[in-house]
Amino acid sequence: MKMIFLVDGDNNIGTGLKGIEMLSKTDAVLIFYKKGMALTKIKALCSGSEAGIQYIESVIGGKNSIDFQIITELGVLVGRGEADYAYVISQDKGYEASISALQARHADTFHEVALKASIEDCLKLSFLLKAKTQPELSNALATEYGSAQGDLLYNHLKRIFQTEEESFQTAALEMPSTAPVKTVRTHRGSRGGRRKKPVAPVSTEALEPTASL
Repeated sequence: MKMIFLVDGDNNIGTGLKGIEMLSKTDAVLIFYKKGMALTKIKALCSGSEAGIQYIESVIGGKNSIDFQIITELGVLVGRGEADYAYVISQDKGYEASISALQARHADTFHEVALKASIEDCLKLSFLLKAKTQPELSNALATEYGSAQGDLLYNHLKRIFQTEEESFQTAALEMPSTAPVKTVRTHRGSRGGRRKKPVAPVSTEALEPTASL
């Protein structure tokens, strides 16, 4: 699932880029900024992300120039069928009318186009992605769904994974042994035949005639 984020660099950019580190290499972030604006701070906020990031300078200066440019770009993406999941990242509610028009007329060309305050808000399971340990996951579920439902979900997931792990371990124990059978080879001579057992030498005294009495 590829996601495209059109970020309004003129409207709370620090909040807007929150969650950018959660994106993958398949995602795209287009950051629109004022003409002549320094990018040092913005690039620092993006440094931990694997997403493909483009910095797009406003073509002209003036009020709302970035807003119009973002909506134009979004319209082009929708028209080309490249906006399966596309989000305008801004706290400016002025985008809502244009996005509502796209949703009403071109809803069959994309899965979701929306206005969000931050990238993190677009990631429905971002609270889960942050969890690195089982207690963190339990707390995240409780925070998102409340204590009762969060505990119920956590215990349900835990049972599923435990059952699968136990099944795997049982299957591994039931597998037949594949240890090689050790064979005993009969020592053979250099020509491939069985080597004859050496005959003990006969004493020459036993062959001499017995003296007559």
